[in-house]
Amino acid sequence: MLGPPGPRFLFTKCSTTKIYKVMARKEFTMNDKQKQKYAELFTVALDTMEAGKYEMPWVSAHHGSPANYEYRKPYKGMNDFLLTLLCSLKGYETPFFLTFKQIQKLELELNLRMKDGLPLIDETTGCPKSECSFPVVKSLPTFYLKGKRLKPKEYDELSDEEKEECKVWFNLHAYPEFNLDQTNFREKYPEKWEKLTALPPHDYVQGTKDDVLEAMICGGKWRCEILFGGNEGFYSPKEDHIRLPERSRFLGDERFYGAAIHEMAHSTAKECGRSEKGVFGDENYAIEEFVAELTAASVCSMLGLSKLLERNHIAYVQSWRKALREDKDVIPRVIDAVQKATNYILRYYDKVRRELHPLALPLAA
Repeated sequence: MLGPPGPRFLFTKCSTTKIYKVMARKEFTMNDKQKQKYAELFTVALDTMEAGKYEMPWVSAHHGSPANYEYRKPYKGMNDFLLTLLCSLKGYETPFFLTFKQIQKLELELNLRMKDGLPLIDETTGCPKSECSFPVVKSLPTFYLKGKRLKPKEYDELSDEEKEECKVWFNLHAYPEFNLDQTNFREKYPEKWEKLTALPPHDYVQGTKDDVLEAMICGGKWRCEILFGGNEGFYSPKEDHIRLPERSRFLGDERFYGAAIHEMAHSTAKECGRSEKGVFGDENYAIEEFVAELTAASVCSMLGLSKLLERNHIAYVQSWRKALREDKDVIPRVIDAVQKATNYILRYYDKVRRELHPLALPLAA
């Protein structure tokens, strides 16, 4: 059996968490404009796949891992999937992103938004509209010592004893960033642009078996039992086990992995603080299916595997569209849930990988 097709990016538990005595994480919030952008991205992706009769993957395989251009460190978890999906749908030539301050630092300008060969005009100001940003989710710590909120610099100056007394809240925030294609980088730095666009794609081998996933799915290395047989794939919260059709029923390894990871995502509900309640046809059930499908797509994206929207999930598409259209508050809940489930599965993946390959170096955070 061959090794994995090459994880695009994996991460391990941050070493700094060992310092903190008490940790917690607040709910993810975002403004209405950011919610709208996520909703539009998901809707366009669903429309595109529906037009392709669901034979198109959630993310294109030709992009490298999305990364900040200045730091070149790949984005993690849900950001990796969302930004890869954005690059795929927008047709961006590079996977690199910049903050507005970084754009100014490089003396770049945002491109104008065009329609029918003409720039779009803002009705309020009368000025041409520039390219729009996309929200990137970041987890930032907030430190408290005896009820007083500290700045990161103040925390760094504390003694080890004082740090032990600190409480830390991790808050998820969404910050606007732009793809390099949305600027005049190509014209200003043509040689750099040529090198960037000539970068090889991430490792992607169609049909290659992943020995870590094989151990998790078929070798009893996942958190709950995975059984085979029957015509359906599902997770039973009551029995705490996953049921999948026999391996031979799947058209290829990637279909098999995608279906298994979808059910593995369902099995993280209790572990990640999601409700296991819901019956077929209601909103909670549909949203849980959306979380599991996006988690599977996110994990497959980071492992260098494609993930199709399976035909047995077609029934949920209209429910997902309705939820995205009518309740924008569902967006932060879904993204927060997918982020947690993706992290959980990938940490498990890394744990099993190191059991199978003891001499392998830890995957960088």
